[in-house]
Amino acid sequence: MGKGLKTLVVGCGSIGKRHIKNLSALGVKEFILCDTNTAMLEKAARGIERPVFTTNFNDALAKLPDAAVICTPSSMHLDMALELARRGVHILIEKPLSDRMDRVTELLKLADEKGITAMMAMCYRFHPVFLQIESLLASEVIGTVHHVNYYGGHYLPDWHPQADYRTEYAARKELGGGVVLTSIHGLDNIRWLFGEVDEVFAFVDRVSGLEMDVEDIATGVMRLKSGAYVNWQTDFIQRANQHRLVVAGSRGTIRADLLDGTVETYSAELGKWYSGKIGFEVNEMYMAESRHFLECIERGLPPRAGVRDGIATLELALRVKGSRNLLEGREARCKTA
Repeated sequence: MGKGLKTLVVGCGSIGKRHIKNLSALGVKEFILCDTNTAMLEKAARGIERPVFTTNFNDALAKLPDAAVICTPSSMHLDMALELARRGVHILIEKPLSDRMDRVTELLKLADEKGITAMMAMCYRFHPVFLQIESLLASEVIGTVHHVNYYGGHYLPDWHPQADYRTEYAARKELGGGVVLTSIHGLDNIRWLFGEVDEVFAFVDRVSGLEMDVEDIATGVMRLKSGAYVNWQTDFIQRANQHRLVVAGSRGTIRADLLDGTVETYSAELGKWYSGKIGFEVNEMYMAESRHFLECIERGLPPRAGVRDGIATLELALRVKGSRNLLEGREARCKTA
């Protein structure tokens, strides 16, 4: 799989290195690695046979890649994706698609015209616990979904312990950071598992002492087109990493811990809980994602999360950010004071 596919990875930080390692394990042999940081390039190339290095994106394009993985800061994703799509290059784009809606439909049109695979790297669509939840919902074990509680968060300085969080894209507005866009997986999961959002009301704020100019918490209520409700929260400030989901339906309930793999199902008919645990390694979902990308290229399959999904999830994220953004409100008042 992937043999003969000249693959560009642009942005060779932690997620870029993961993609390189996984694609190599799946059979990709030819790599073009692009990053402005030469030390990062050298680290990313370890274990890869004769990669091509460049610190310039245009030079990377000149190497004529067949496929590309975009792992740069969020604000750079769309420009790079458009340039690659114009050249007929298959693309895997790290989330989010962009930090704004400008020109996103242009990418969708280009991907269709060029007949390329254009896929969002929404890795949780390949997480074994989420896949189990998808299966339970499809089998209607808990009946009609009435409401969902979806809660998660982590401490940003612990996210990449070897790096200074203040310099990373997640902490910087100019690079498309903030917890809503950085943790956009959760919003994508809501759309994927439960359907499109009709109405949303959210509070977005910075409440910690972390040194950054973006929000560190978002909490909201959504009414889905199905009529179900979702309570959702994500943050950069809790010291214990959390990722939990509770789904209440007409015939039962699902409770899941996405970190330890626990999935519990309550049957109202039997009046009891059924508990199970799914063993997994975190990299499994990334490996499955890379495998799916290569399969889509080789077999012409539609990706599980394409550009259309990327657009819809970005639109939802920006609705959240614009709902009741207390951080931006304070900044605006300070400028006019």
